[in-house]
Amino acid sequence: MHEGIIIAASGGVKQQIKMDVLANNLANLNNAGFKADGLVFREIFPPFKDGSNFESSRNASLPPDESNETVAYVAVDSAYTNHSQGPFHKTGNVLDVALDGEGFFEVETPQGSRYTRNGNFNLDKNSNLITHEGNFVLGDDKQKIQVDTTGGAVSILSDGTISVGSGLENANIGTIGLVKFIDTGALAKEGNGLYKVIDNNVKPEKANEIKVRQGFLERSNVNSIEEMTNMITAIRAFEAYQKVIQTIDEADEAAVNTIGRVA
Repeated sequence: MHEGIIIAASGGVKQQIKMDVLANNLANLNNAGFKADGLVFREIFPPFKDGSNFESSRNASLPPDESNETVAYVAVDSAYTNHSQGPFHKTGNVLDVALDGEGFFEVETPQGSRYTRNGNFNLDKNSNLITHEGNFVLGDDKQKIQVDTTGGAVSILSDGTISVGSGLENANIGTIGLVKFIDTGALAKEGNGLYKVIDNNVKPEKANEIKVRQGFLERSNVNSIEEMTNMITAIRAFEAYQKVIQTIDEADEAAVNTIGRVA
């Protein structure tokens, strides 16, 4: 296959992957606590027969036949999640809470402990504090939190302590578990705003510095204008790669026809 087609095809594939990531970011624009994803690309250089690589020898004077391949192309080096904080949105719902600072809520799912920034909480029929998807919100003692609203108004302090009462006499019923990770790269998205730990050597630590804001939700940190601009750029780049492939194919076809006529 023509080397130009290989290079253009690899570039087109990477732009398609980039468009998928951008589309997912935009689709989650209005999901509380969502964090945008991104990609890191790198150039893959051809190896040489002597075992060295193109990068270390790019300034050397090498004869044309020293390279096993002459094609350098682009590949996805890694994916990452931007964990920067999103803006706050006031809801007035007493069970809505936003995290101000680095950290996560810990929740219990059928698959085990998971972590989220989405504080859109509710109560189940047994008065257990749950996420929007029905997972149990865990306290700092790793237990479920029961909130009996018949005892009065629900108040959630900045450290996550939950109390119920009339204002003069409040009873503390538990504290929302707040954790952080030294290396957020050890977390992987699992859908519905949940993260799981993929490195068993990384353990959650108590997040003492984080603040809880009752009556607020954290919006996604997706910048819609920036993502749309990046999407347009990626689409145009993809179309350009398509045009390159088409042009090379047409040139090859013309060359074959010309040779055929000469023969």
